[in-house]
Amino acid sequence: MKKLLVVSTFMVLHSFAFALVGFGFQGGTDMTKLGASSHTDGLVTVNSFEMESNPTNFGGYAFVDLFGYALEGEADLGVGIYNFEFANPIIPNPDPIEFGWARASYAVTLKKNLMDISIPFLAEAALNAGAGFGAHVSTPRANVGMVKALLGDNLTDVNAEAADLEGQLVDYFEENMIEASGVHLQAGLRFKLLTFDTHANLRYTMAENVYDGSNGFMQFIIKLGFAF
Repeated sequence: MKKLLVVSTFMVLHSFAFALVGFGFQGGTDMTKLGASSHTDGLVTVNSFEMESNPTNFGGYAFVDLFGYALEGEADLGVGIYNFEFANPIIPNPDPIEFGWARASYAVTLKKNLMDISIPFLAEAALNAGAGFGAHVSTPRANVGMVKALLGDNLTDVNAEAADLEGQLVDYFEENMIEASGVHLQAGLRFKLLTFDTHANLRYTMAENVYDGSNGFMQFIIKLGFAF
């Protein structure tokens, strides 16, 4: 009986090798980016070019950990930059315009520790895998419809200085945000780094058109937080 109690106590303590609750900040990169696209309407063409670099993501998270499982909630923002050009008969070869793109997401993930591993200089480390669900909104790519909303329907005779571009752009984004939801799968490594509870995750999210024309997107995420 005493041996059974000792073994049970050891198993419980082992399950608490990582603390029960925690929270922190996260950052990383979206491993998907906007590709090139062209949209023509009459005499006007808007060409948007592929992003030169992948968007950066950052946000926060919190989790509850119990007996090898963890339920984690998070929210993050992804931002990137691409160029587009607006060509019409008056300006057939315009200079590219730098433009921003953004994504906001929240997600809930249930993950399970698969294996404890030993890594030099890291006191505790574990491989894990999980799945979850999330919701996402992203800004639309520049197209002829957006340019018309900013400059009017007659795009062969525009006066950009007379337009309230900032206010009209905000209105356009609010009316044309891309909304999507879907499941995700992830694999990761959890370890102690100094006093931080650290997670390194690779995640694939199955949600259409968060990135225009794509069926999903990949993320690499590093999380630094405190566990109790």
